Amino acid sequence: MSDPDFEKVVEEGRALQRLFSDLGLVAVGGTAAALHCGHRVSLDVDEVTPRLQERFEQVVAALDCWEGWTTNRCNPPVLILGERHGVELGLRQQRRALPLKTTTVAGLTVPTPTEMLRVKAFLLAERRATRDYVDVAALAQRLGDSATMNALSLLNLLYPGREPQSAITRLAEACESEPVDLAAIPLAIYKGLKAPFTDWPFVAATCQRLARALLKLELSDALPRSLEPAFGHESVS
Repeated sequence: MSDPDFEKVVEEGRALQRLFSDLGLVAVGGTAAALHCGHRVSLDVDEVTPRLQERFEQVVAALDCWEGWTTNRCNPPVLILGERHGVELGLRQQRRALPLKTTTVAGLTVPTPTEMLRVKAFLLAERRATRDYVDVAALAQRLGDSATMNALSLLNLLYPGREPQSAITRLAEACESEPVDLAAIPLAIYKGLKAPFTDWPFVAATCQRLARALLKLELSDALPRSLEPAFGHESVS
C-alpha cells in the first residue's frame, strides 16, 4: 500500500476486528479486493460475521462506547453502519451459510483471493454495480483462467439461487448488461483505478467471457455436484 488514505481505511478495519475479536469478522468488498489486486483503493470497510444476529445489542452497545465511533444507520439484527476517524465502517450478518475461507493481508482478515472472487461475483449478480464488475475482472486477472473457473464453478453450491435462476445464470445475465451506475462512474478517475480496468470494454469483455464459460458448463451439466467436506473450515496463512 502506498496511498495514505487507503492505509487509514485498512487500519480502521483492523481496529474493528480487534474490538470484536470473538466475532470472527472478515473484511469483504472493495477493501479486500484492493488488497489482493492493488488495482484501486477503497474508502470504506465492510465486515461480515455469522454472529451479528445473536449478538446485535451487545455489538451496538460496544460500538457506542468505542472512542471516535458514530453510528449512522442500524437495521436490527443484520446491519450496522457508522464511521470512525473519517472512515466509513459496516458490520453485516453473513448471508452465506458456509464460512468464508480467509487469509490475512496487511494485518486485516479477508477472504482468500478465490473466495473474494466468488463473493464479488455474487454481489455483481445481486446489485450490478460498476465496482463489482471491475473487481471481478481484477481478481480474475490475478488468479488466472484455470483458478478463476475452478473458483466460480462452485457458485451454485455456495449461493443457492432463487428459482428458477441459479447463481451462475443470474451472473451470466448480469454480465450481458451494463452496470446500473456506469454512467455515473468515471473509471479514469475512480478511486485510483489502474489500467486496464479503467477501460470499460475490457472489464465487460472479461466478465462476459467468464460468465459465458460458466453458463456453458452449467448447461452441459459439467459443474461440481458437491463441496469438499472441509470446505470453508480452514484459513490460509
